[in-house]
Formats: sequence, C-alpha cells, structure tokens
Amino acid sequence: MSKTPTPYQRFATVYDLMGADDHSIKMTEYSHKIFRKFKIKPTIGLELCCGTGTAIEKFADMGILMSGLDGSAAMLARAAKKLRGRGVPLYHKQLPKFKILDQNDSRRTRRFDLVTCFYDSLNYLKNRRELQTSFRSVFRHLQPGGWFIFDMNTPEALKILWDEQVFAEARDDLAWIWKNDYNPKTCSARCSTTFFEKKGKAWERFDEVHVERAYDNEAIKSSLRAAGFVVKGFYRCYSFHRPTKSTYRICAVAQRPE
Repeated sequence: MSKTPTPYQRFATVYDLMGADDHSIKMTEYSHKIFRKFKIKPTIGLELCCGTGTAIEKFADMGILMSGLDGSAAMLARAAKKLRGRGVPLYHKQLPKFKILDQNDSRRTRRFDLVTCFYDSLNYLKNRRELQTSFRSVFRHLQPGGWFIFDMNTPEALKILWDEQVFAEARDDLAWIWKNDYNPKTCSARCSTTFFEKKGKAWERFDEVHVERAYDNEAIKSSLRAAGFVVKGFYRCYSFHRPTKSTYRICAVAQRPE
C-alpha cells in the first residue's frame, strides 16, 4: 500500500481547477471592506499559507507589495507560476514558528504592515500552544501599528459540516470524494480525500488526509492578546456582525500596538 501524501502536495495540481481558490477571492474582497472600516492603508503585505497565490494576486492588484509563505513546495510552485513577473517573494516555511529575514540585513526580521491568513489554514495547528506561537510569529513580523486579518472554521462548523459527511463531485476531467469525521473530545475533524484526475484516456487516483482543529472564540482572542495584539474586530466571516453559537466561520482583525 502506498503512503498517503502530505497534504497539499498532489492536491496543489487540482486546487484551482476545483475552485478551491474562490474563497481567497472572497476574502480579499471582504478584506477591502475591512480596510475601509478601520482606515487601513497597507503598502507591504504577507500572505501566510498562500497556497496557489490567488489572494496575493488580488492584493497586488490593489497596489500592495506582497510576499507569500507556505509549507507546501507544490503549492508554492503553482503560486510562482501564477505570479510570474510580479516580483513577489515566496518563502517555503511552516507555521507555527517562522522567521523571514530582511534581505538588506540578515540580523533583522522583515516586517510588514499587513499579514493575512485565509481558508482554514490556522485550523491545521494542532493545539493552543501552536496557535499562540503562530500569533507571536506574526506579531514579530508586523510593523508597529500593523494589522493581522484571518479567518477560521469554528467548532460548530467541524461538528455540523464535517461529522460523518461525504462530499463528492464529478466533472469531465476531475472527480473527488471527501469523507469527514469529527472527534468531539479533541474538537478536531479528519477529512480523507480521494481524487481522480483524467490523464489522456486514463484516470489517475491520489489520496490525501487533512486534519483540522477548531478553537472557541475566547481561546482565539486570548491567544491573540497573549501574543501582544489588540483585537479590533471579531466577526461572522464576510460581515461585521458578532459571531453566534451557530456561526461556521469567524474573521478576526487584530493590530500590533503603535
């Protein structure tokens, strides 16, 4: 039996084809509304877990000088192809602890005035310690007064949308089956994915396993504060309303103090 590939390796080849990057487009549009609400005027940004680079592309179109970071070399290769000619630095680094050095001074950490992280990326962190470590890493890479915007799945999303659910779709050249299970003791969900991609006249199968953990709202807020952030906004994602018990996705807006 072949070993199940690391998440986002083979998946990278079909990620955009199946429309998984649509969320990045939606989040950049939502982020633009957040910029207006908080009078944020970012000039230099970093997208964490940037995937195939769609969010970077959209932010760059807004005039922000972007960089990207991802733990998957395959995803970064796709991003590099999409962003070719834009001069976007891409870094192969993983959460929770990462460090990007200034190109002009290797003793200094590079800083940005905006860091973003979209689409469940922070849900892949295994425990509260890793979550807080990631927040501290972000804090160190922000200019004083810089902003951190991210979204996450909630415990309710994993419990309702993932538990014992099967999602499947078939297209002319691509098909997939996702089988999900939720563990209430660990507040985590496991997604076993099977893909079939058409290669010429044959179909090629590959599998990946994705595990997400959800954190309650207070755990996220307190971890942000412990890392040094001021929580400026905490919303039902895509809106400016407070999350409720039935909210499936939250968005946080945090600032490093001046």
